[in-house]
Amino acid sequence: MTARGDFLPRTEATSLMNRLSLAAALAAVTLPASLSAAQLDDPRGSASGSFGGASVSIDYGRPTLDGRSVDELLAMLPEVRVWRAGENQVTILEASGDLAVGGETLPAGRYSLYLHIPTSGGWSLLVNRNQGIRLGDLSSQAPADMHEEMWPAVGRYGSIADEEVARIPLTEAEAEGDGDRFHIAIEDGMLRFSWGGVAHQTTIGSP
Repeated sequence: MTARGDFLPRTEATSLMNRLSLAAALAAVTLPASLSAAQLDDPRGSASGSFGGASVSIDYGRPTLDGRSVDELLAMLPEVRVWRAGENQVTILEASGDLAVGGETLPAGRYSLYLHIPTSGGWSLLVNRNQGIRLGDLSSQAPADMHEEMWPAVGRYGSIADEEVARIPLTEAEAEGDGDRFHIAIEDGMLRFSWGGVAHQTTIGSP
């Protein structure tokens, strides 16, 4: 499965724009119409809550298993073992006030979320200041190889690792439903990530 609309950290935007200009000049490579339509049709999800007067919201993509298992998809992770916790563009958490997640205090603001999923051991939630740039927002013309990375790869996380503000261990939780689509929920004082009969969570509330 390929990653549609993968993102680049802001630090790589200039290099990307140079590549886009060169590719357009040499070959005028245009994204397939079917790919653009698929991006528009992919469902977005949201989770929200309020804690001590501060509101929090999460916007994320909701990929589907499409007949595969979570283990099969996780086997595609790159060496860094990091996934963007969603599909197409980076997953964003926004808090109007200070927030406590898994015992870590996050000042009010916008953050990107990732999941670190090692080959063995527990999952972790990575909170980062860099919010990435969706390829589709940069140009309608892009080299095809930029859209052919194995899903769910985030091969460039190392370039923004210095903007990580928290790495929060997650605990396993009971999954609900068949979980064909990835789901993030904020409920009962917990932040939960569920997919395909697998769920991991941590606490969320006022600091």
